[in-house]
Amino acid sequence: MTQSGFSKLSTGKLLIAAAVIAIVSGAAVGMSVGYVIHYSAPTTREFYLFDGSLPFNDEPRPQGFGYPHDIFVPDRITVNKGDHVLIHYVNIEDIAEDHNFVMESPYRFDAVVYENASNLSGPVNGGKGAVLGTYHNVDTVLLGQGQNATITFTASWAGVFPYRCLIHYPTMTGYLVVIG
Repeated sequence: MTQSGFSKLSTGKLLIAAAVIAIVSGAAVGMSVGYVIHYSAPTTREFYLFDGSLPFNDEPRPQGFGYPHDIFVPDRITVNKGDHVLIHYVNIEDIAEDHNFVMESPYRFDAVVYENASNLSGPVNGGKGAVLGTYHNVDTVLLGQGQNATITFTASWAGVFPYRCLIHYPTMTGYLVVIG
C-alpha cells in the first residue's frame, strides 16, 4: 500500500501549511468584513432646508382642514454620531409668513440669522444678507419671509430626534436621524 501525500510530510511542515492557510483565509474574511461594515470618521455634513406647502385648504373647518399646510423640505436629515452638522435653513415664503426651527432636547445649536438677501442692492456676506443675529446654545431660531439661517451642532447622541416649526405644527415636522 502506498502512502498518501500528507503522510509523507513531517508534522512541522503540516503546521506551517495550516498556519499559511489560516493567515490567508483570515485576511480574506477581514477584507470582506471591511466592505460589509462601513465606518466613516466624523465629518461635516451639510444640508439645505426649506419650507414647502401641501396642496390643501388650511382654512378653519368646515371649509378647510384646519391644519397648517406647511412642511420641511427635506423632512429627514441623516448623519453619523460624531458628525458636525451644518444646516442652511431658508424661509422661501412668497408672502409675509414666519417660520421657526426648534430642536428638542438633548440637542441645542448655534445659529446665525441673515436678512432677506433679495432686499439687498448688492451681494453682502456671500449672498446671504447682512447678519441680523448670532445665537449660541439655543433650541429655537425664528425666520421672517426671505430670511435664512446657518445652524450648526455636533451629532453627539444616536437616535431619532424631531425638529419642528411650532408656528405650523404638526405638519411642519422633520426628523434628525443619528446613526451609531
